[in-house]
Amino acid sequence: MNQSPAIIDLEFGLSQLSGNRTLLVTLLQKFAAEYRTTSATLQQAAAEQQWDNARLLVHTLKGVAGNLGLNALHHESRDYENHIKEHQSLPPNQAAFEQVLNQTITEIDALDATAPAPAAAPDNSDAARTALIRALEGHEFIPQDQLDGWLADMQMSDANQQLLQDAIDELDYDAAVALLK
Repeated sequence: MNQSPAIIDLEFGLSQLSGNRTLLVTLLQKFAAEYRTTSATLQQAAAEQQWDNARLLVHTLKGVAGNLGLNALHHESRDYENHIKEHQSLPPNQAAFEQVLNQTITEIDALDATAPAPAAAPDNSDAARTALIRALEGHEFIPQDQLDGWLADMQMSDANQQLLQDAIDELDYDAAVALLK
């Protein structure tokens, strides 16, 4: 059974953003706004024989689409980009590409209309805690402003924040992770 890829894989998109639906919808809206005129831009590039510009546009679109879970568009973009690279011409899947691009933007626009309103004060504590633990376990350098943001999102007591900050300053990541768990 040959199944077409999903237009929008919300589950994948949410997994890329730690389940932050508001952020996913915002990024999808930005994607739709930025790539709404892609077909016309590609036609213009073809008319002017600017194949490198056309390939770069499709390459960028492909990467963003893949990261956001826009699977059908990612798939069509891959074939489109490869054809431009090899043949310096518009590919045979031009119509299919445009159809999937338009369908993707239409679904994003519909998602925008049905997206739940964000809560007054979203609780980012779990996402912040998870991100900080992951950074500490990976022995990553954490810029102070990033750490301050995570600490603010976790809404820890001043005493616990100070203990955590001290453990991080002393590079005792195991103790810091233990405080977070």
